[in-house]
Amino acid sequence: MSRERDFNRQRRWFRGVISAGILLAVVWAASRIVKLTGEAGSDPHRYDYQATRMLVRRTARAAELLETKGEAAFADFAAGADSWSVGGDSYLYVYDREGVNLFHGGYPGLAEQDLHRLTDLLGKPIHRLVLDQLDNHRETNPHGWVHYLWPAPGSLPGTWKSSCHFPATLPDGREVYVGSGLDFPLVEREFFRIVVDQAARLLAAGGRAGLSDLKAVEGPFIIYDESVFVLDLSGRAILDPALDLAVPRDLFAYRDLAGNRPLKELARRLEEEEAAWVLTLDQERAGGDPVKKGIYGRRAEMDGQPVIVGAICDLPRPAWMR
Repeated sequence: MSRERDFNRQRRWFRGVISAGILLAVVWAASRIVKLTGEAGSDPHRYDYQATRMLVRRTARAAELLETKGEAAFADFAAGADSWSVGGDSYLYVYDREGVNLFHGGYPGLAEQDLHRLTDLLGKPIHRLVLDQLDNHRETNPHGWVHYLWPAPGSLPGTWKSSCHFPATLPDGREVYVGSGLDFPLVEREFFRIVVDQAARLLAAGGRAGLSDLKAVEGPFIIYDESVFVLDLSGRAILDPALDLAVPRDLFAYRDLAGNRPLKELARRLEEEEAAWVLTLDQERAGGDPVKKGIYGRRAEMDGQPVIVGAICDLPRPAWMR
């Protein structure tokens, strides 16, 4: 009987040690995820599409491997390319902070090249935009998204690409970042939330002078051929979403195909909310079916005056429509 009691006591002790070990592992893994995916506001579930969530998680995991193994991780990236890709539509790349490419899963010939001056087809300085997002905008853009025109491997023309990025420190102390992006990306509402929130901060800090930055095609505020708009509280366009007119349009007068006034509705919502989404019914081409789109807007200040900053984007499509 004494032996049985001792055995049961040892078994309970062993189970306790195992449980404690599992708990510590979970806590450690959670702390790594928080570190690698950004501040507390980082949440992959904010994205509408599973492919985007997978891309974020796999790129964060690549950053963790770089911090553990350093450049030896490149062999893992190359040998198991499929396990780092999302449906074969993405690949990893690694750069140091000076813009030297250390690894490129899509264009291996770029390795060891200094690409800090590389621009996309619109003139966007990709490396500089990535560093700016990682260094200055982690609160609004915790996954370091940058959007640019880039040719997919084996493709001649460029297409819009959305890439997330994570910083990493190699065991030898070098600071790098790892990125991965989706060619022909699914349009996420979160991308437009990021752009509009950053535009609002820019206007609050720099006033009207920031409008030129919002219009610059080589900057971060134009994605998927959509641009940010700014209007005053009476509906007059300060930065028109489509036209550059000497006499600004009254955007509150705009009616969509359903007869609604979405921008006026947005202004009404923003009387009580800091930021809001409204729907609009649009027609993308002659003879085409009406398409629902979203308009995200938020309250902001420009030179001490209240304004509304917003952008129009596609809405998530059901799986059967993709």
